[in-house]
Amino acid sequence: MCMKIQLNHPGKQKRFKIGNGYIRIGSNIIREWNNDNVHYRKFIQNKGYYLDNLRDSSPKYEDLYFWGEWEGNSFFTPFAPTSPNFKIFPNGIHRPFHSTVIRGNQNTDPYIFGKDFKYCICQQTGKMLNLQRNDLILFGTVYPSLNKFYIDTIFVVKYFIPSTHVQDTKGVCYSQVYIEETLEQLNEYLRPPIRTNNPHKIYHSKTWWDDKEYFSFVPCKLSPGQNGFERLYIFLDNTKFQLSRNPRGKCYLINSPLNSRQLWREVVELCQQQGFKLGIKFDEPQFDNCLNHLKNYQIQRNYRITKRCWQP
Repeated sequence: MCMKIQLNHPGKQKRFKIGNGYIRIGSNIIREWNNDNVHYRKFIQNKGYYLDNLRDSSPKYEDLYFWGEWEGNSFFTPFAPTSPNFKIFPNGIHRPFHSTVIRGNQNTDPYIFGKDFKYCICQQTGKMLNLQRNDLILFGTVYPSLNKFYIDTIFVVKYFIPSTHVQDTKGVCYSQVYIEETLEQLNEYLRPPIRTNNPHKIYHSKTWWDDKEYFSFVPCKLSPGQNGFERLYIFLDNTKFQLSRNPRGKCYLINSPLNSRQLWREVVELCQQQGFKLGIKFDEPQFDNCLNHLKNYQIQRNYRITKRCWQP
């Protein structure tokens, strides 16, 4: 029987303040690559393919708005400070881009961009090291005070690649963006010193093109509205899911009376009720050189400091 997993990860967004992980370059505000010791969610604008519902036979391509993880750089447009509660609603819109000019410590996982979704390390212990085809993972965040489990990614497993294979091939089958945003950030894969005999795996998702009745997706909308929107949620006391109220760790939903496909359909139904589309494929963020001058500035500054220190 396929597993059904509630996988909790941090749901907070980084507070907006110039100088606190945000910089201004010309008319743009940049949310820098996350260098904190915690992960964050972002309210993201990115082009991708979506379905209106399960009866939709032809995916459409648009700018999509959704909650997700992107720990790399992003252009940021803040919402007005009079917006609703930033614990629930976004403080602005992020448009991801890729640059390693100034790289932070964090990696992006799950990674929903490109031809499929990928999940490579978060809470991969115990049973999570041996997931099988069609196992279902609900990535999200528990808010006990709201009686809600906020979902950002619905991941159906298709297959996996062991970390040792990624090490041996230097990740040749992956895009440069994924390698630099995620794999080179992790000792398990391509960041030296690489760990030997590591059990972690890169799980690849089942897509709509693989199975139109059971696939991975991200709840999304076609417009951010005036102040963004709340994430897709399941009430913690929903008896069909039997969710854990613990905001940490993972929960195998063995007490749910539904199997993985039935539970997946319940999530799809909640998307319809709460006004979400099904985002099934997202363009990978593109390279942007807007940070290059910062690197030049740092090199010149470090040279001046070094020269001054060595003056007799």
